[in-house]
Amino acid sequence: MNTNIQPYDTISTPLGDCPIYTIHSYFTNKLGSFDCREKEQNDFIRRLAAGHYLAGINHTFLLICNNDLAGFVSFSSYSYAFAEGFLGKIREAIREEFNKKGLPHEFDVSFKKLPVILLGQLGIDKKYHGKGLGSSLVREFVIPYSLNYCTENSCIGILAYTRSAKDFYRKLGFQLVYEDKNGGANYFYSLYKNVLEIRYNTFSSKP
Repeated sequence: MNTNIQPYDTISTPLGDCPIYTIHSYFTNKLGSFDCREKEQNDFIRRLAAGHYLAGINHTFLLICNNDLAGFVSFSSYSYAFAEGFLGKIREAIREEFNKKGLPHEFDVSFKKLPVILLGQLGIDKKYHGKGLGSSLVREFVIPYSLNYCTENSCIGILAYTRSAKDFYRKLGFQLVYEDKNGGANYFYSLYKNVLEIRYNTFSSKP
């Protein structure tokens, strides 16, 4: 490993501690051989990830275990039109948090589209399937990274679209918010209470 390239983070996985790197030209030779058995994810990481990162379309991170590309995840900014019923639940949950803290401040969510961080692509190489690596990547990196992103840049949670990994996301605490006729579904992981708590502590801190 080139010691001049510093990892963005290091997470604990069933394979031990594995560093996570922002996609970099140093890893280009590893991208072409990646295979998670999903055509869309394979095509993205092999052909599009670097270009999309450079163009500012998304931010791709690589999970490197034992000097091997074990997985990747890609994020981008997005606004999502929640169904009215689900949007109402978000409004009520935020109101409840405001009331708990006795906040005199007001908020108004009168529009359907709300800012989220889009978990655009996630893949684990087939060599590591069934080892819990994907769950570790989400719990140890995706959720903490997204919370920090939402706190700093303003969004209320993580949105993921999937056809083949519905059980995976459900087990990790994502909620189904939409299912299309083609078998795909949008799943949402709420972070708005966490964001409110962090921002409230900063907002209310003594100067």
